[in-house]
Parts: sequence; structure tokens; C-alpha cells
Amino acid sequence: MDEKTAKAEREQERQLRRHRWVWNHLAPLVRLLVRLRHGGDVIPEPAPSLEGPYLVLPNHANAFDQFFVALSFRKRHMYFVASEHAFRQKLVGFLMRSLVAPISRVKGSADASAVRSILRTLRRGVPVCLFPEGNRSWDGRSQHLHPATGKLLKMARVPVVTYRITGGYLTDPRWAHSIRRGPIRGRTVRVYQPEELAGLSPEEITERVERDLWVDSGENTLPYPGRRLAEGLEEALFLCPKCGGIGSLRGRDRFFSCTCGLRAEYAEDGHLRGEIPFTAIAEWDAWQQEKLREWMREADFSLSDDGAELRELEEGHRIRVLGRGRLSLSRNGLEAGGVLLPLDHMQDPSLCHFGGRETMMFTAGGKTYELLFPRPKAIQPPSIRKYQILLLDLLDSGRHAAGEGRAC
Repeated sequence: MDEKTAKAEREQERQLRRHRWVWNHLAPLVRLLVRLRHGGDVIPEPAPSLEGPYLVLPNHANAFDQFFVALSFRKRHMYFVASEHAFRQKLVGFLMRSLVAPISRVKGSADASAVRSILRTLRRGVPVCLFPEGNRSWDGRSQHLHPATGKLLKMARVPVVTYRITGGYLTDPRWAHSIRRGPIRGRTVRVYQPEELAGLSPEEITERVERDLWVDSGENTLPYPGRRLAEGLEEALFLCPKCGGIGSLRGRDRFFSCTCGLRAEYAEDGHLRGEIPFTAIAEWDAWQQEKLREWMREADFSLSDDGAELRELEEGHRIRVLGRGRLSLSRNGLEAGGVLLPLDHMQDPSLCHFGGRETMMFTAGGKTYELLFPRPKAIQPPSIRKYQILLLDLLDSGRHAAGEGRAC
């Protein structure tokens, strides 16, 4: 071993000792933060004691999910996989790298560097926590996992721990402008040994993990009281079932209404009440997505909104603004602020919730882009989610026409 390699390994060992010290001494602060944000009815059950490296796979519905996991796995320091957005703020990014050093992952791209970092960390004997859904739930139901999840778990050759959090969505819906109080539970579902995973196909592994993590908040009957319960719901539900209008819905206090007269109430148990054909957000969401797909099949399909900003992600978490103005989506491509990006060679876009704002990340032509509506928080922007849903279907139909599968 040369001196340069030995020096790098010594530095890694110093960092690991520092991160373990932080993990062991910040647990009381983490517990306090959870209690201040969500009250006292948060019970992360102690995780089973495991030796050596392993992967923890939780479902993802709450901005504090990583803290629930940390409190359950209190006795073992681990590294978390986090969105690249978290590293952009200089002070926050510096503190994160210094104290906990999460593994950075760029959403909306096939981030091979994140996979390599996960495998390197495991080979150093340190557990890793990865949220395989990649994004927080929009409607209270768990999402399908990335198709490459099973492949990664086979490659890792370490125990895999599935961990289910219930109540997380109902206390902190992704679209909401306020926190609600109610029970949150976190527990280990199952521990898969590498010998068991070796005998399964990647698809079988992904299916089992999905089953372990499945949560449907539409089955809830408990109250989760709070203020302004329906505000922000228009980010998730943007298509009116009465008039068919897009972007005409608004949440105010606990009511959700459209300019056409439709009116519903968001109840404390997370259900919808009123003269509407749905009682669960997931039902409404499934309906609107199907309507979008039907609309997309029309020859003259197009969608547009004003006030968008297109950015390019550069090295070192830097961003460069490429254009500002009208956002349009059609079969010709995605155009924002006068910059047209054809759909060819575009990878599936992903949404990222950061700083109370939704952004869409995607890769096209080997470059990574970010799209958002940078309006003041007091002004509700158009839902960028509808663009992501349509893009996913456009890209998928294009791949099917070309005889390809979905990009991983």
C-alpha cells in the first residue's frame, strides 16, 4: 500500500470515528426534535441487534422518517442516502458532511456514483439506510420501488432490514402547509439474510420488499388534528371531477374547492367528505392520472403554465439558471423560458420536496436539470406534479413504441 492510499484510509477512519461519536451523542437531541414536531405519541420500536454491515429499507411518507429510523437503530451508527438538494445550502451542507456525511443521490438520473458509495460503505462494515421509494408518498399509499432495487440488494450481499412507518403521512402529508398531531409507529418488519436473497430474482426481491413496506393511509380511522388541514392539497389533486378543470382547485382551512362550485372537507382522519365521488385522496389521484393519460392520447395534446424556471445542475452542487418564463409540454418536448428539451434520451423525471417547495429533476442529453415555479411561499404555484405524471407516460409510451423497457 502506497503512502497516499494509507493516508486516505487513515482519514476515512478518523471521519468514521467522528460520525460514530455524533451518532451516539445526538440521540437525545433527535428525540427532542421529534417530540417538538410531532408530540409524544411517536414510538419507534427498538430494532433487532445485528452485527456487521446491513441495509435498512424504510417506507417514506414523512420529512422526519430518517429520525424515526435513527431512534429505532439507536445502538448502531449508519449512513443515510439523501437527496442532492440537501447539500446546496452552504452552512447546512457543511454541517451535514461534517457531522453525519450522508450519501448524496441525484434524483431524476441513474446515479451510479450513489450506488458505488453505498457498496463502498457496506464493505467498510457500516450499515446504510436507503429509502427505496425514492420519494415521499403523495396520496398516503406506498409507491412502487425502483426496478433496480432488487439488483442492488443482491449485489450488496449483506442482510436487508425492512422497516415500516405508519402514521407518518397523516401527520405530515407531502402537500400540506401544516403539521398534524397523532400516533406514529415504526418497526422492523423482516430481516433478509444474503443467502436467502441469493436464491431469489431481483424482481422477486423487489416484490417482497414492496409487500413489507406497504402502507395505505386510506384505511386509517384515528384522528390527526391540526390547523389548515386542506391547504396545499392542490399540489397533489389538480383535476376537478365536476368540471374537468386543471389548476382550478384550492385548499383553504379544512376545505377543498373548485371555481365551479365543487366543495369537499378534509377530515381529521385523512378522508374527504362532501358531494364528491371520492373519500380517499388515493382514489381521486388514481382517477386524475387516468384522465391525464386519456388526454395525452389526443393528437393536439399540450399543457402550459407561467412562471417556471429551468436550471442545470453543475459540479459541486452548483446550479445555473437557463431560462425563466412559460412552461409548456407537448409531444415536441418540454420547453421552459424559451429552452426546448426534446423527449429523446430523457430519463424518467423525479420530484423533490425541499424547503417547502416541489422541484422536478431529470436528465436529458447527459445533463441534469431542475424545473420549478419559484414563487413566494404565500402564493400557491401551479402543480408541477402533473408535468411529471405526463412526462413519465410520454417517455414510457415512447420506449414501448421503440421496443425498449423503462430506464433504470
